[in-house]
Amino acid sequence: MKKLSLLTAVLAIAGIFLLQSCDPVGTVTPPLLAVNPTGELTAGPGDEVNYEVIVTSETDLQKVEISGKIGEVLIMSTDTIFEAGVLSATFNFTFEVPATANAGDIINVDFTAFNEGETTVVTRNVTVEAGEIATYTAVIMSDLENPVGSSFYAIPTNELMTLNQAIATPEKVDIIYYYGATNQAVICSPMDEGVKAFTDLQGRVIVDRLTTKNDTRMATVDMTTTEFAAVSNDGPIVANKPAVTSTAVTKLEKDNVFHVQTVSGKQALVMVKNIVGTQGTSMITIEVKVQI
Repeated sequence: MKKLSLLTAVLAIAGIFLLQSCDPVGTVTPPLLAVNPTGELTAGPGDEVNYEVIVTSETDLQKVEISGKIGEVLIMSTDTIFEAGVLSATFNFTFEVPATANAGDIINVDFTAFNEGETTVVTRNVTVEAGEIATYTAVIMSDLENPVGSSFYAIPTNELMTLNQAIATPEKVDIIYYYGATNQAVICSPMDEGVKAFTDLQGRVIVDRLTTKNDTRMATVDMTTTEFAAVSNDGPIVANKPAVTSTAVTKLEKDNVFHVQTVSGKQALVMVKNIVGTQGTSMITIEVKVQI
Protein backbone atom coordinates (compact mmCIF):
# COMPACT_ATOMS: atom_id res chain seq x y z
CA MET A 1 0.00 0.00 0.00
CA LYS A 2 2.86 2.41 0.77
CA LYS A 3 4.41 1.74 -2.65
CA LEU A 4 1.07 2.46 -4.29
CA SER A 5 0.68 5.69 -2.34
CA LEU A 6 4.19 6.78 -3.30
CA LEU A 7 3.50 6.02 -6.96
CA THR A 8 0.24 7.97 -6.81
CA ALA A 9 2.05 10.97 -5.30
CA VAL A 10 4.71 10.89 -8.01
CA LEU A 11 2.07 10.76 -10.73
CA ALA A 12 0.15 13.64 -9.16
CA ILE A 13 3.26 15.82 -9.02
CA ALA A 14 4.11 14.94 -12.61
CA GLY A 15 0.60 15.89 -13.62
CA ILE A 16 0.95 19.29 -12.02
CA PHE A 17 4.20 19.96 -13.91
CA LEU A 18 2.54 18.74 -17.14
CA LEU A 19 -0.40 21.10 -16.68
CA GLN A 20 1.89 23.99 -15.91
CA SER A 21 3.94 23.29 -19.00
CA CYS A 22 0.75 23.53 -21.14
CA ASP A 23 -0.15 27.05 -19.90
CA PRO A 24 0.20 29.59 -22.76
CA VAL A 25 3.27 31.76 -22.50
CA GLY A 26 3.01 35.46 -23.51
CA THR A 27 -0.68 35.34 -24.48
CA VAL A 28 -1.93 38.74 -25.72
CA THR A 29 -5.36 39.76 -24.47
CA PRO A 30 -7.60 41.50 -27.03
CA PRO A 31 -8.08 45.23 -26.43
CA LEU A 32 -11.23 46.44 -24.70
CA LEU A 33 -13.27 48.70 -26.99
CA ALA A 34 -16.34 50.76 -26.05
CA VAL A 35 -18.25 52.97 -28.50
CA ASN A 36 -20.89 55.39 -27.18
CA PRO A 37 -23.76 55.76 -27.69
CA THR A 38 -24.41 52.04 -27.78
CA GLY A 39 -27.87 52.10 -29.37
CA GLU A 40 -28.90 52.54 -32.99
CA LEU A 41 -29.01 56.17 -34.16
CA THR A 42 -31.08 57.95 -36.80
CA ALA A 43 -29.87 60.87 -38.91
CA GLY A 44 -30.83 62.63 -42.11
CA PRO A 45 -28.69 63.26 -45.20
CA GLY A 46 -26.08 65.90 -44.38
CA ASP A 47 -26.43 65.41 -40.63
CA GLU A 48 -23.38 64.83 -38.46
CA VAL A 49 -23.12 61.70 -36.30
CA ASN A 50 -20.75 61.64 -33.32
CA TYR A 51 -19.34 58.70 -31.36
CA GLU A 52 -17.09 58.53 -28.31
CA VAL A 53 -14.45 55.82 -28.67
CA ILE A 54 -12.78 54.37 -25.53
CA VAL A 55 -10.07 51.74 -25.96
CA THR A 56 -7.72 50.07 -23.43
CA SER A 57 -5.16 47.29 -23.67
CA GLU A 58 -2.74 45.35 -21.49
CA THR A 59 -0.15 45.65 -24.25
CA ASP A 60 0.69 48.52 -26.58
CA LEU A 61 -2.20 49.77 -28.68
CA GLN A 62 -1.46 50.06 -32.38
CA LYS A 63 -4.47 51.70 -34.00
CA VAL A 64 -8.24 51.98 -34.28
CA GLU A 65 -9.70 51.65 -37.77
CA ILE A 66 -13.15 53.04 -38.55
CA SER A 67 -15.14 52.39 -41.73
CA GLY A 68 -18.72 52.92 -42.82
CA LYS A 69 -20.79 51.21 -45.50
CA ILE A 70 -24.26 51.43 -46.94
CA GLY A 71 -24.75 47.89 -48.17
CA GLU A 72 -21.50 47.07 -49.92
CA VAL A 73 -20.68 50.68 -50.77
CA LEU A 74 -17.86 52.17 -48.69
CA ILE A 75 -18.74 55.73 -47.71
CA MET A 76 -15.86 56.48 -45.33
CA SER A 77 -12.64 55.03 -43.94
CA THR A 78 -10.13 56.40 -41.45
CA ASP A 79 -7.79 55.30 -38.69
CA THR A 80 -6.10 56.59 -35.55
CA ILE A 81 -2.48 55.47 -35.03
CA PHE A 82 -0.99 55.30 -31.53
CA GLU A 83 2.60 55.82 -30.49
CA ALA A 84 4.50 53.05 -28.70
CA GLY A 85 3.63 52.69 -25.04
CA VAL A 86 0.02 53.88 -25.28
CA LEU A 87 -2.29 51.53 -23.34
CA SER A 88 -5.52 53.57 -23.35
CA ALA A 89 -7.16 56.34 -25.34
CA THR A 90 -10.45 58.19 -25.60
CA PHE A 91 -11.43 60.25 -28.64
CA ASN A 92 -14.46 61.45 -30.58
CA PHE A 93 -15.27 60.39 -34.11
CA THR A 94 -17.66 62.42 -36.27
CA PHE A 95 -18.87 61.76 -39.80
CA GLU A 96 -21.48 63.28 -42.08
CA VAL A 97 -24.31 61.23 -43.56
CA PRO A 98 -23.95 61.51 -47.36
CA ALA A 99 -26.37 63.92 -49.00
CA THR A 100 -27.16 61.15 -51.50
CA ALA A 101 -28.24 58.67 -48.80
CA ASN A 102 -31.86 57.53 -49.06
CA ALA A 103 -34.38 57.35 -46.24
CA GLY A 104 -34.29 53.81 -44.86
CA ASP A 105 -30.63 53.21 -45.71
CA ILE A 106 -28.61 51.68 -42.87
CA ILE A 107 -25.02 52.80 -42.38
CA ASN A 108 -22.92 50.09 -40.73
CA VAL A 109 -20.02 51.70 -38.87
CA ASP A 110 -17.24 49.27 -37.86
CA PHE A 111 -14.71 50.20 -35.17
CA THR A 112 -11.67 47.87 -35.02
CA ALA A 113 -9.03 48.18 -32.29
CA PHE A 114 -5.59 46.58 -32.71
CA ASN A 115 -2.89 45.81 -30.16
CA GLU A 116 0.29 43.78 -30.66
CA GLY A 117 -1.49 40.54 -31.49
CA GLU A 118 -5.27 40.80 -31.21
CA THR A 119 -8.21 42.82 -32.53
CA THR A 120 -11.62 43.78 -31.22
CA VAL A 121 -14.50 44.86 -33.45
CA VAL A 122 -17.57 46.88 -32.43
CA THR A 123 -20.32 47.76 -34.93
CA ARG A 124 -22.81 50.59 -34.67
CA ASN A 125 -25.75 51.24 -37.02
CA VAL A 126 -27.20 54.52 -38.22
CA THR A 127 -30.59 54.49 -39.95
CA VAL A 128 -31.02 57.29 -42.49
CA GLU A 129 -34.25 59.21 -42.03
CA ALA A 130 -35.85 61.63 -44.43
CA GLY A 131 -34.11 64.99 -44.35
CA GLU A 132 -35.63 68.42 -43.85
CA ILE A 133 -36.35 70.69 -46.79
CA ALA A 134 -36.79 74.37 -47.48
CA THR A 135 -39.70 75.55 -49.64
CA TYR A 136 -39.44 78.71 -51.71
CA THR A 137 -42.64 79.92 -53.35
CA ALA A 138 -43.19 82.56 -56.04
CA VAL A 139 -39.64 82.61 -57.35
CA ILE A 140 -39.88 84.81 -60.45
CA MET A 141 -37.12 84.56 -63.05
CA SER A 142 -36.96 86.75 -66.13
CA ASP A 143 -35.80 85.91 -69.63
CA LEU A 144 -32.03 86.04 -70.14
CA GLU A 145 -32.48 88.67 -72.89
CA ASN A 146 -34.02 91.06 -70.38
CA PRO A 147 -30.98 93.20 -69.46
CA VAL A 148 -32.39 94.31 -66.10
CA GLY A 149 -34.14 91.10 -65.07
CA SER A 150 -33.07 88.38 -62.65
CA SER A 151 -32.36 85.39 -64.85
CA PHE A 152 -29.92 83.62 -62.51
CA TYR A 153 -30.83 81.66 -59.38
CA ALA A 154 -29.06 79.96 -56.48
CA ILE A 155 -31.36 77.15 -55.38
CA PRO A 156 -30.20 76.27 -51.82
CA THR A 157 -30.10 79.92 -50.70
CA ASN A 158 -33.13 81.15 -52.70
CA GLU A 159 -31.10 83.94 -54.27
CA LEU A 160 -32.19 85.60 -57.52
CA MET A 161 -29.45 87.44 -59.39
CA THR A 162 -29.16 89.93 -62.21
CA LEU A 163 -26.39 89.46 -64.77
CA ASN A 164 -24.03 91.79 -62.90
CA GLN A 165 -24.68 89.96 -59.63
CA ALA A 166 -24.11 86.61 -61.34
CA ILE A 167 -20.84 87.85 -62.82
CA ALA A 168 -19.71 88.92 -59.34
CA THR A 169 -20.61 85.57 -57.71
CA PRO A 170 -20.75 82.98 -60.52
CA GLU A 171 -20.16 80.08 -58.11
CA LYS A 172 -23.65 80.66 -56.72
CA VAL A 173 -25.49 80.26 -60.03
CA ASP A 174 -27.31 76.93 -60.23
CA ILE A 175 -29.88 77.64 -62.96
CA ILE A 176 -30.63 80.18 -65.68
CA TYR A 177 -33.95 80.99 -67.40
CA TYR A 178 -34.38 81.91 -71.03
CA TYR A 179 -37.11 81.77 -73.67
CA GLY A 180 -35.90 80.50 -77.02
CA ALA A 181 -37.46 80.44 -80.46
CA THR A 182 -37.32 76.62 -80.66
CA ASN A 183 -37.32 75.28 -77.11
CA GLN A 184 -39.43 78.12 -75.71
CA ALA A 185 -39.36 78.23 -71.88
CA VAL A 186 -36.06 76.71 -70.75
CA ILE A 187 -34.32 76.37 -67.41
CA CYS A 188 -30.73 75.26 -67.72
CA SER A 189 -27.38 75.06 -65.99
CA PRO A 190 -24.53 77.45 -66.82
CA MET A 191 -22.87 74.50 -68.61
CA ASP A 192 -25.72 74.08 -71.11
CA GLU A 193 -24.82 74.48 -74.78
CA GLY A 194 -28.13 76.06 -75.78
CA VAL A 195 -27.70 79.07 -73.51
CA LYS A 196 -24.50 79.99 -75.35
CA ALA A 197 -26.63 81.31 -78.22
CA PHE A 198 -27.51 84.42 -76.22
CA THR A 199 -25.25 87.47 -76.36
CA ASP A 200 -25.29 90.87 -74.69
CA LEU A 201 -25.44 94.29 -76.38
CA GLN A 202 -21.70 94.13 -77.04
CA GLY A 203 -22.00 90.77 -78.76
CA ARG A 204 -20.43 88.80 -75.91
CA VAL A 205 -21.79 85.37 -75.03
CA ILE A 206 -23.63 86.09 -71.79
CA VAL A 207 -22.90 82.83 -70.02
CA ASP A 208 -19.20 83.09 -70.87
CA ARG A 209 -19.01 86.11 -68.60
CA LEU A 210 -19.38 83.71 -65.67
CA THR A 211 -15.87 82.64 -64.68
CA THR A 212 -17.32 79.60 -62.87
CA LYS A 213 -19.97 77.48 -64.57
CA ASN A 214 -21.77 75.01 -62.32
CA ASP A 215 -22.73 71.72 -63.96
CA THR A 216 -26.23 71.53 -62.49
CA ARG A 217 -28.11 68.39 -63.58
CA MET A 218 -31.86 68.18 -64.17
CA ALA A 219 -34.73 66.27 -65.77
CA THR A 220 -38.50 66.40 -65.75
CA VAL A 221 -40.38 64.00 -63.49
CA ASP A 222 -43.90 62.61 -63.54
CA MET A 223 -45.56 64.27 -60.56
CA THR A 224 -48.97 65.84 -60.08
CA THR A 225 -49.60 69.17 -58.42
CA THR A 226 -51.17 67.32 -55.47
CA GLU A 227 -48.15 65.07 -55.08
CA PHE A 228 -45.82 68.05 -55.26
CA ALA A 229 -47.81 69.95 -52.65
CA ALA A 230 -47.56 66.94 -50.31
CA VAL A 231 -43.75 66.90 -50.33
CA SER A 232 -42.74 67.76 -46.76
CA ASN A 233 -39.30 66.11 -46.50
CA ASP A 234 -36.58 65.02 -48.88
CA GLY A 235 -37.86 61.45 -49.22
CA PRO A 236 -39.86 62.14 -52.42
CA ILE A 237 -37.08 64.37 -53.74
CA VAL A 238 -34.48 61.62 -53.51
CA ALA A 239 -36.96 58.95 -54.66
CA ASN A 240 -37.73 60.95 -57.82
CA LYS A 241 -34.12 61.49 -58.83
CA PRO A 242 -34.02 60.53 -62.54
CA ALA A 243 -31.59 57.93 -63.80
CA VAL A 244 -30.77 60.12 -66.80
CA THR A 245 -30.25 63.86 -66.49
CA SER A 246 -29.08 66.71 -68.69
CA THR A 247 -28.14 70.36 -68.42
CA ALA A 248 -31.59 71.73 -69.37
CA VAL A 249 -35.33 71.16 -69.25
CA THR A 250 -37.05 72.60 -72.31
CA LYS A 251 -40.55 73.56 -73.52
CA LEU A 252 -41.68 73.99 -69.95
CA GLU A 253 -45.36 74.51 -69.22
CA LYS A 254 -47.44 75.38 -66.18
CA ASP A 255 -47.53 72.54 -63.58
CA ASN A 256 -44.46 70.78 -65.00
CA VAL A 257 -42.18 69.37 -62.30
CA PHE A 258 -38.47 68.75 -62.68
CA HIS A 259 -35.70 67.41 -60.47
CA VAL A 260 -32.47 69.35 -59.97
CA GLN A 261 -29.17 68.38 -58.40
CA THR A 262 -26.61 71.09 -57.72
CA VAL A 263 -22.85 70.62 -57.85
CA SER A 264 -22.84 70.63 -54.04
CA GLY A 265 -25.09 67.55 -54.09
CA LYS A 266 -28.29 69.28 -52.95
CA GLN A 267 -31.39 67.86 -54.60
CA ALA A 268 -34.62 69.73 -55.29
CA LEU A 269 -37.99 69.42 -56.94
CA VAL A 270 -39.19 72.45 -58.89
CA MET A 271 -42.72 73.13 -60.14
CA VAL A 272 -43.60 75.66 -62.83
CA LYS A 273 -46.39 77.85 -61.46
CA ASN A 274 -46.75 80.27 -64.35
CA ILE A 275 -45.13 81.48 -67.59
CA VAL A 276 -45.87 84.80 -69.23
CA GLY A 277 -44.49 86.54 -72.33
CA THR A 278 -42.16 85.24 -75.01
CA GLN A 279 -38.59 85.79 -76.12
CA GLY A 280 -37.14 88.94 -74.60
CA THR A 281 -40.07 89.58 -72.27
CA SER A 282 -40.87 86.20 -70.70
CA MET A 283 -41.01 85.56 -66.98
CA ILE A 284 -41.38 82.22 -65.23
CA THR A 285 -42.66 81.66 -61.70
CA ILE A 286 -41.44 78.53 -59.95
CA GLU A 287 -41.80 76.86 -56.55
CA VAL A 288 -38.76 75.11 -55.15
CA LYS A 289 -38.48 72.35 -52.53
CA VAL A 290 -34.81 71.71 -51.73
CA GLN A 291 -32.81 69.68 -49.24
CA ILE A 292 -31.44 71.71 -46.37
